[in-house]
This record gives sequence, C-alpha cells and structure tokens, in this order.
Amino acid sequence: MNFHLKQIFAPLLRRATRPLAVALAMAMTLAAGSGMASASTVHVSVNTAGFGAASGYLDMQLSASAGVPLATAVVSNLAGFGALDLNYGWTAVAGGFRFRNDTSNYLSHTAVFGGVLSFDLTFDGAYDPLTTYVSHFVVSAFDETFAPLGAYNPVSLALADFSWTPARTASGIGTITAAVSDPGVAVVPEPANLLLLGAGLAAMALVQRRRA
Repeated sequence: MNFHLKQIFAPLLRRATRPLAVALAMAMTLAAGSGMASASTVHVSVNTAGFGAASGYLDMQLSASAGVPLATAVVSNLAGFGALDLNYGWTAVAGGFRFRNDTSNYLSHTAVFGGVLSFDLTFDGAYDPLTTYVSHFVVSAFDETFAPLGAYNPVSLALADFSWTPARTASGIGTITAAVSDPGVAVVPEPANLLLLGAGLAAMALVQRRRA
C-alpha cells in the first residue's frame, strides 16, 4: 500500500506498541462527519502489469445484510475500465455507481490488463451505538476463465478490502481502513481527508509533547 506519507507516519509507527499491521490501519483511518456521516474519499489505483493476463475482469462488491445501519459506497471517476459485465444491486450516480450495504450487489467491468486502472471510492453512513456491523468493499481481478489474478487474499480473493466502521454516536466519526493484499494497489486519501488527517496527527503530536 502507498499513501506517499511515509515521512509523516514513520515516527508514529516507530512509537507504536501494537503490531505494524494495526499501526498501518490506524494511520490509514480517515475521519468522516457526524450523524449521517459526511463522505470520506480515497483514490485507488491498480497496477495490472504483473497479472500475467492480457484481459479479464475487475470486480467490486459491498457486503450487504438486512437490518444493518445504512452505509453506502460510491465508485466514481473510473479510468481504464471497459464495458459493464455482470452487475446488479447498484444505482447510477454522476460519473459512477452507488452501492448500499442493505442491498445485494455486484459490479464487474471488462478490462485490458497491463496498465493502471483507477477510481475514487467514497463512503458514507449512519451511526451505530453498538458498532454491530462493519461494511466491507472488496476489489478483485479475474482472467477470461474467471481464475483470480494478482496477490489476492486466499479467502476473499480480494486485491484490496476497504472497511467502513460507523460512528458510535450522532456526533462521532466513522472510519475507513484498507487491507491491501496486492502490491500493485495504491490508496491515496483525497486532499480534504489529508488536511483532516494532518490536523489529527498534529493534535496527537501535541498530546505526546505535553505528556513528555
């Protein structure tokens, strides 16, 4: 994974007392707004040069279940994708697609591999006092015979798994974290999220200084 913020995060990671994977997940947490949380966006790029297949499919899906606090994932600004293939359960929005976690869904695009595919991913959602359900948005790649491609998770077949954890109160914040399996996947927060993340890191540094 690559946030291009190694110089900022390195001191925090060196001080972390938890495993590196947890520290990275914390560093990748993006604050959202309150109540029906304001949207948080990441830019995702998938370098397909190492897939070993000329063409195939890039698939996306948001986990869905009945009776859960509403969360949505919007995919927009897609670049490098081909035609729609197998798809259901989404609604069209300007420049993209919206998924809901209360509706069964799947989106598959045809793709020519060898270059970079990219898109923006935006999460939004209601708060949940018990945090009983974390929504997962997974991205996978398959060749023409539907064999999985890339360095994928052996259980989910995902190149990357983006999770949305809802806020616990109406004035709280929801969070996005990413578990990236394939080194060709890069995840970059959008500028507004970078500013918010920077403010949070500055506050953490101030607290550390006062404690010292």
